[in-house]
Amino acid sequence: MVDETNVGAKISSSSYIAGDVDPANFSYTKKIPRSSQLHLLIRNSKIQKATVWKAGEMIRERWEFKKEQPVIATKHGTDFTFETFNEWLEWIGFMQEVLKVLFWSLNFGDGILVFYNGNEKSSKKEITLDASGDYNSCRAYYPIIESNGYTIEDVDPLLNTPSMYKIKLQAHKAKNSITILAPASRVVRFSAPQKDLKYAGTSVVSTIRHDCIGQEQIKRAIVTQANNMGAGILAVKAANPDEKAIIDATIGDVLTHLRRVYYKNPEEFDKLFNFIMPDIKMDQIERLNAIIQTDIATGTDISKSVLEGAPQGALSSAAFDTFNTYSNIKQLQQHYKRAMEESFFKLGKMDTTFTWGDPTPTPPEGENKDLDTNDPNTNNTNTSNEKEGTNDKEENDEDEK
Repeated sequence: MVDETNVGAKISSSSYIAGDVDPANFSYTKKIPRSSQLHLLIRNSKIQKATVWKAGEMIRERWEFKKEQPVIATKHGTDFTFETFNEWLEWIGFMQEVLKVLFWSLNFGDGILVFYNGNEKSSKKEITLDASGDYNSCRAYYPIIESNGYTIEDVDPLLNTPSMYKIKLQAHKAKNSITILAPASRVVRFSAPQKDLKYAGTSVVSTIRHDCIGQEQIKRAIVTQANNMGAGILAVKAANPDEKAIIDATIGDVLTHLRRVYYKNPEEFDKLFNFIMPDIKMDQIERLNAIIQTDIATGTDISKSVLEGAPQGALSSAAFDTFNTYSNIKQLQQHYKRAMEESFFKLGKMDTTFTWGDPTPTPPEGENKDLDTNDPNTNNTNTSNEKEGTNDKEENDEDEK
C-alpha cells in the first residue's frame, strides 16, 4: 500500500517506491519487493544500464547458425520464402521478445518465453494450452507482480522441475484478468546465473538496488531545497494560534506557490530558516555520491565512466573499461546460449548450433587501437612520423639480430 500519511497531494502507486514520500520508509535492512524492483527498472538509469543495455548489447550483432535453414511462412497474407532463419525470426517479432526476456531475467533473476502456434482456443477468463508443436510465435513474461506475470503452478515430483506455468494478464483499467495455463513443453526458462541453491536465478542488480534508491534520495533532497529557494517563502508573524488562523483566513489561497511559515519573534525566525534552508555543502554531497557511484559500478561490473555515459570504443584511454564491460557481456551470452538454442528448436530449427555475434566495438581500420591522442588523460604525443620511425627502428633491430 502507498503511504500517503501527511502528504498533501496524491501520488501514483504505479511508480511508488518506499522512501519516495517519507525517506524514513526506506532502509538498507528492508528487502525491496518485486513491484518496486519493476518500478526501479523503469525509472532508474543505472538499473537499466546493467539490464536493458546489457541485454541489447548481447543480441545487437545477432548470431550465425552453423547450418542455415530457409523458412516458408506467411508474410502479408501470402506464402513467402525467408532465405535465412534470422530473417524469419525478425519477422515474427522474436528479437523483441528475447530482448525482453533477457533483461527481465537479469533484473528479476528469471523470465520465460511461451510459444504459440496460432491454434490456441481462447476464452474470456482462462486458456489452457496443450502440448502441441509447430510453434510460430512466442511471448516473454516476468515473475508475477501484482496482477501480471507468471507463477509455477505444478512441479514434476521426480525431477523437481516445473511441469505447468500459470500466467496472469490484466490490461490497464480492465475489470477481468486472463489466466493462461502453459505446460513446460511450451516454455523456455531464461535464468540469470545462480548464487545459491534455490531454483530461480539471482538478479544481477540485487547488490545495487538500495544504492540506486539512496542516490535518488540524495538528488531528491537537493532538488527539494532548490525548489524551495526558487519558489520563495512567505514568512508571516503570528503571536498565537488564534492570530495564525485569522491571517490564514485573510490570505486564503493567494500566493499558494509560496511556502508559508509562521514565526513569533526574530530569533525564532532565524532558527526556522536555518532549519528549512540548511547550508548545503556540495563537496560533501559530491563525495557521498561518488562513494555510492563506485559501489554501483562495482555491482554492475561496469566502469564509472561508462556508467555515467562515456562513449564506448577502443580508441580512448577507456579501452580497458570497454574490454572489461564486453567481457562480462560475452560471459552472459554463453550463459544464455542453451536457452537460446531451446527457443530456436521450438520454432522449428533443426540444427540449433550457433555462434554469437561479437558486440565489442572495434576501431576503424588504420586507427590507433590503444590510445586516443586527443584524450587529455593520456600523455601520448606521438605523431604519425614518430610512429613510422619507431617501426623503422624495430625493423633495424630485427636485421641486426
